[in-house]
Amino acid sequence: MLLTGLALAGCAFIAPAAAQQTLFNVPSADVLPAGKLYLEEDNFWRPGRLEDTYVTLRAVAGLGSAIEAGVNVGGLAAQGRSAPAAILAVKWQPVHASRWAVTTGISGQFFLRGSREGSPSAHAYAHAAWTPGEKTRFTGGVWYATSGYADAGVTKGVLGGIEQRLSSTLLFQADWYSGRNGLGTFTPGFSWTIEQWVVYAGYSVKNGDSNGNAVLVELGRYW
Repeated sequence: MLLTGLALAGCAFIAPAAAQQTLFNVPSADVLPAGKLYLEEDNFWRPGRLEDTYVTLRAVAGLGSAIEAGVNVGGLAAQGRSAPAAILAVKWQPVHASRWAVTTGISGQFFLRGSREGSPSAHAYAHAAWTPGEKTRFTGGVWYATSGYADAGVTKGVLGGIEQRLSSTLLFQADWYSGRNGLGTFTPGFSWTIEQWVVYAGYSVKNGDSNGNAVLVELGRYW
């Protein structure tokens, strides 16, 4: 659930959130069933730098045949100038077995004010998830982003994640994107589910740059 709004004037890249179900930033191995809907509001801020506070709104729908699609509207700054952008994404899970799943997806970013904010860009990934038991799931894979999505140039790398159920409602989870770019973070935290509602809280550690560390708090609901 990384934040939208690449390359705000005078700022480092903040990679856009994928408009799909994620751990925090890495797309999860979960796909919404046909006809189901998920809405989420993400909040991102850097301790001691309240001017670096951003909000992202997300909607994801299950289309059937192990496919979900979604849209984000992000790059919305709580203070100062925003760079609003829409992120369109599709996730597909061609393989789903009792312990293994293979998931792939692609997303595109489009700045709502046109080329003066940035050019269209895209991000693609593929990963495998392994569930050795009822309470644990590991995810690992690769990703690729065109110029302007995670950095000024083309970027690529590996990704990973872990989910560990602590109770029927509480989950520990952590994910990681490699590289020193807008996606390159390690984010551990927790999610708490109450019926159709889910609350996420995590701390994002920027690869190689502690000034990019940030708090993430997210609220979602399933229909």
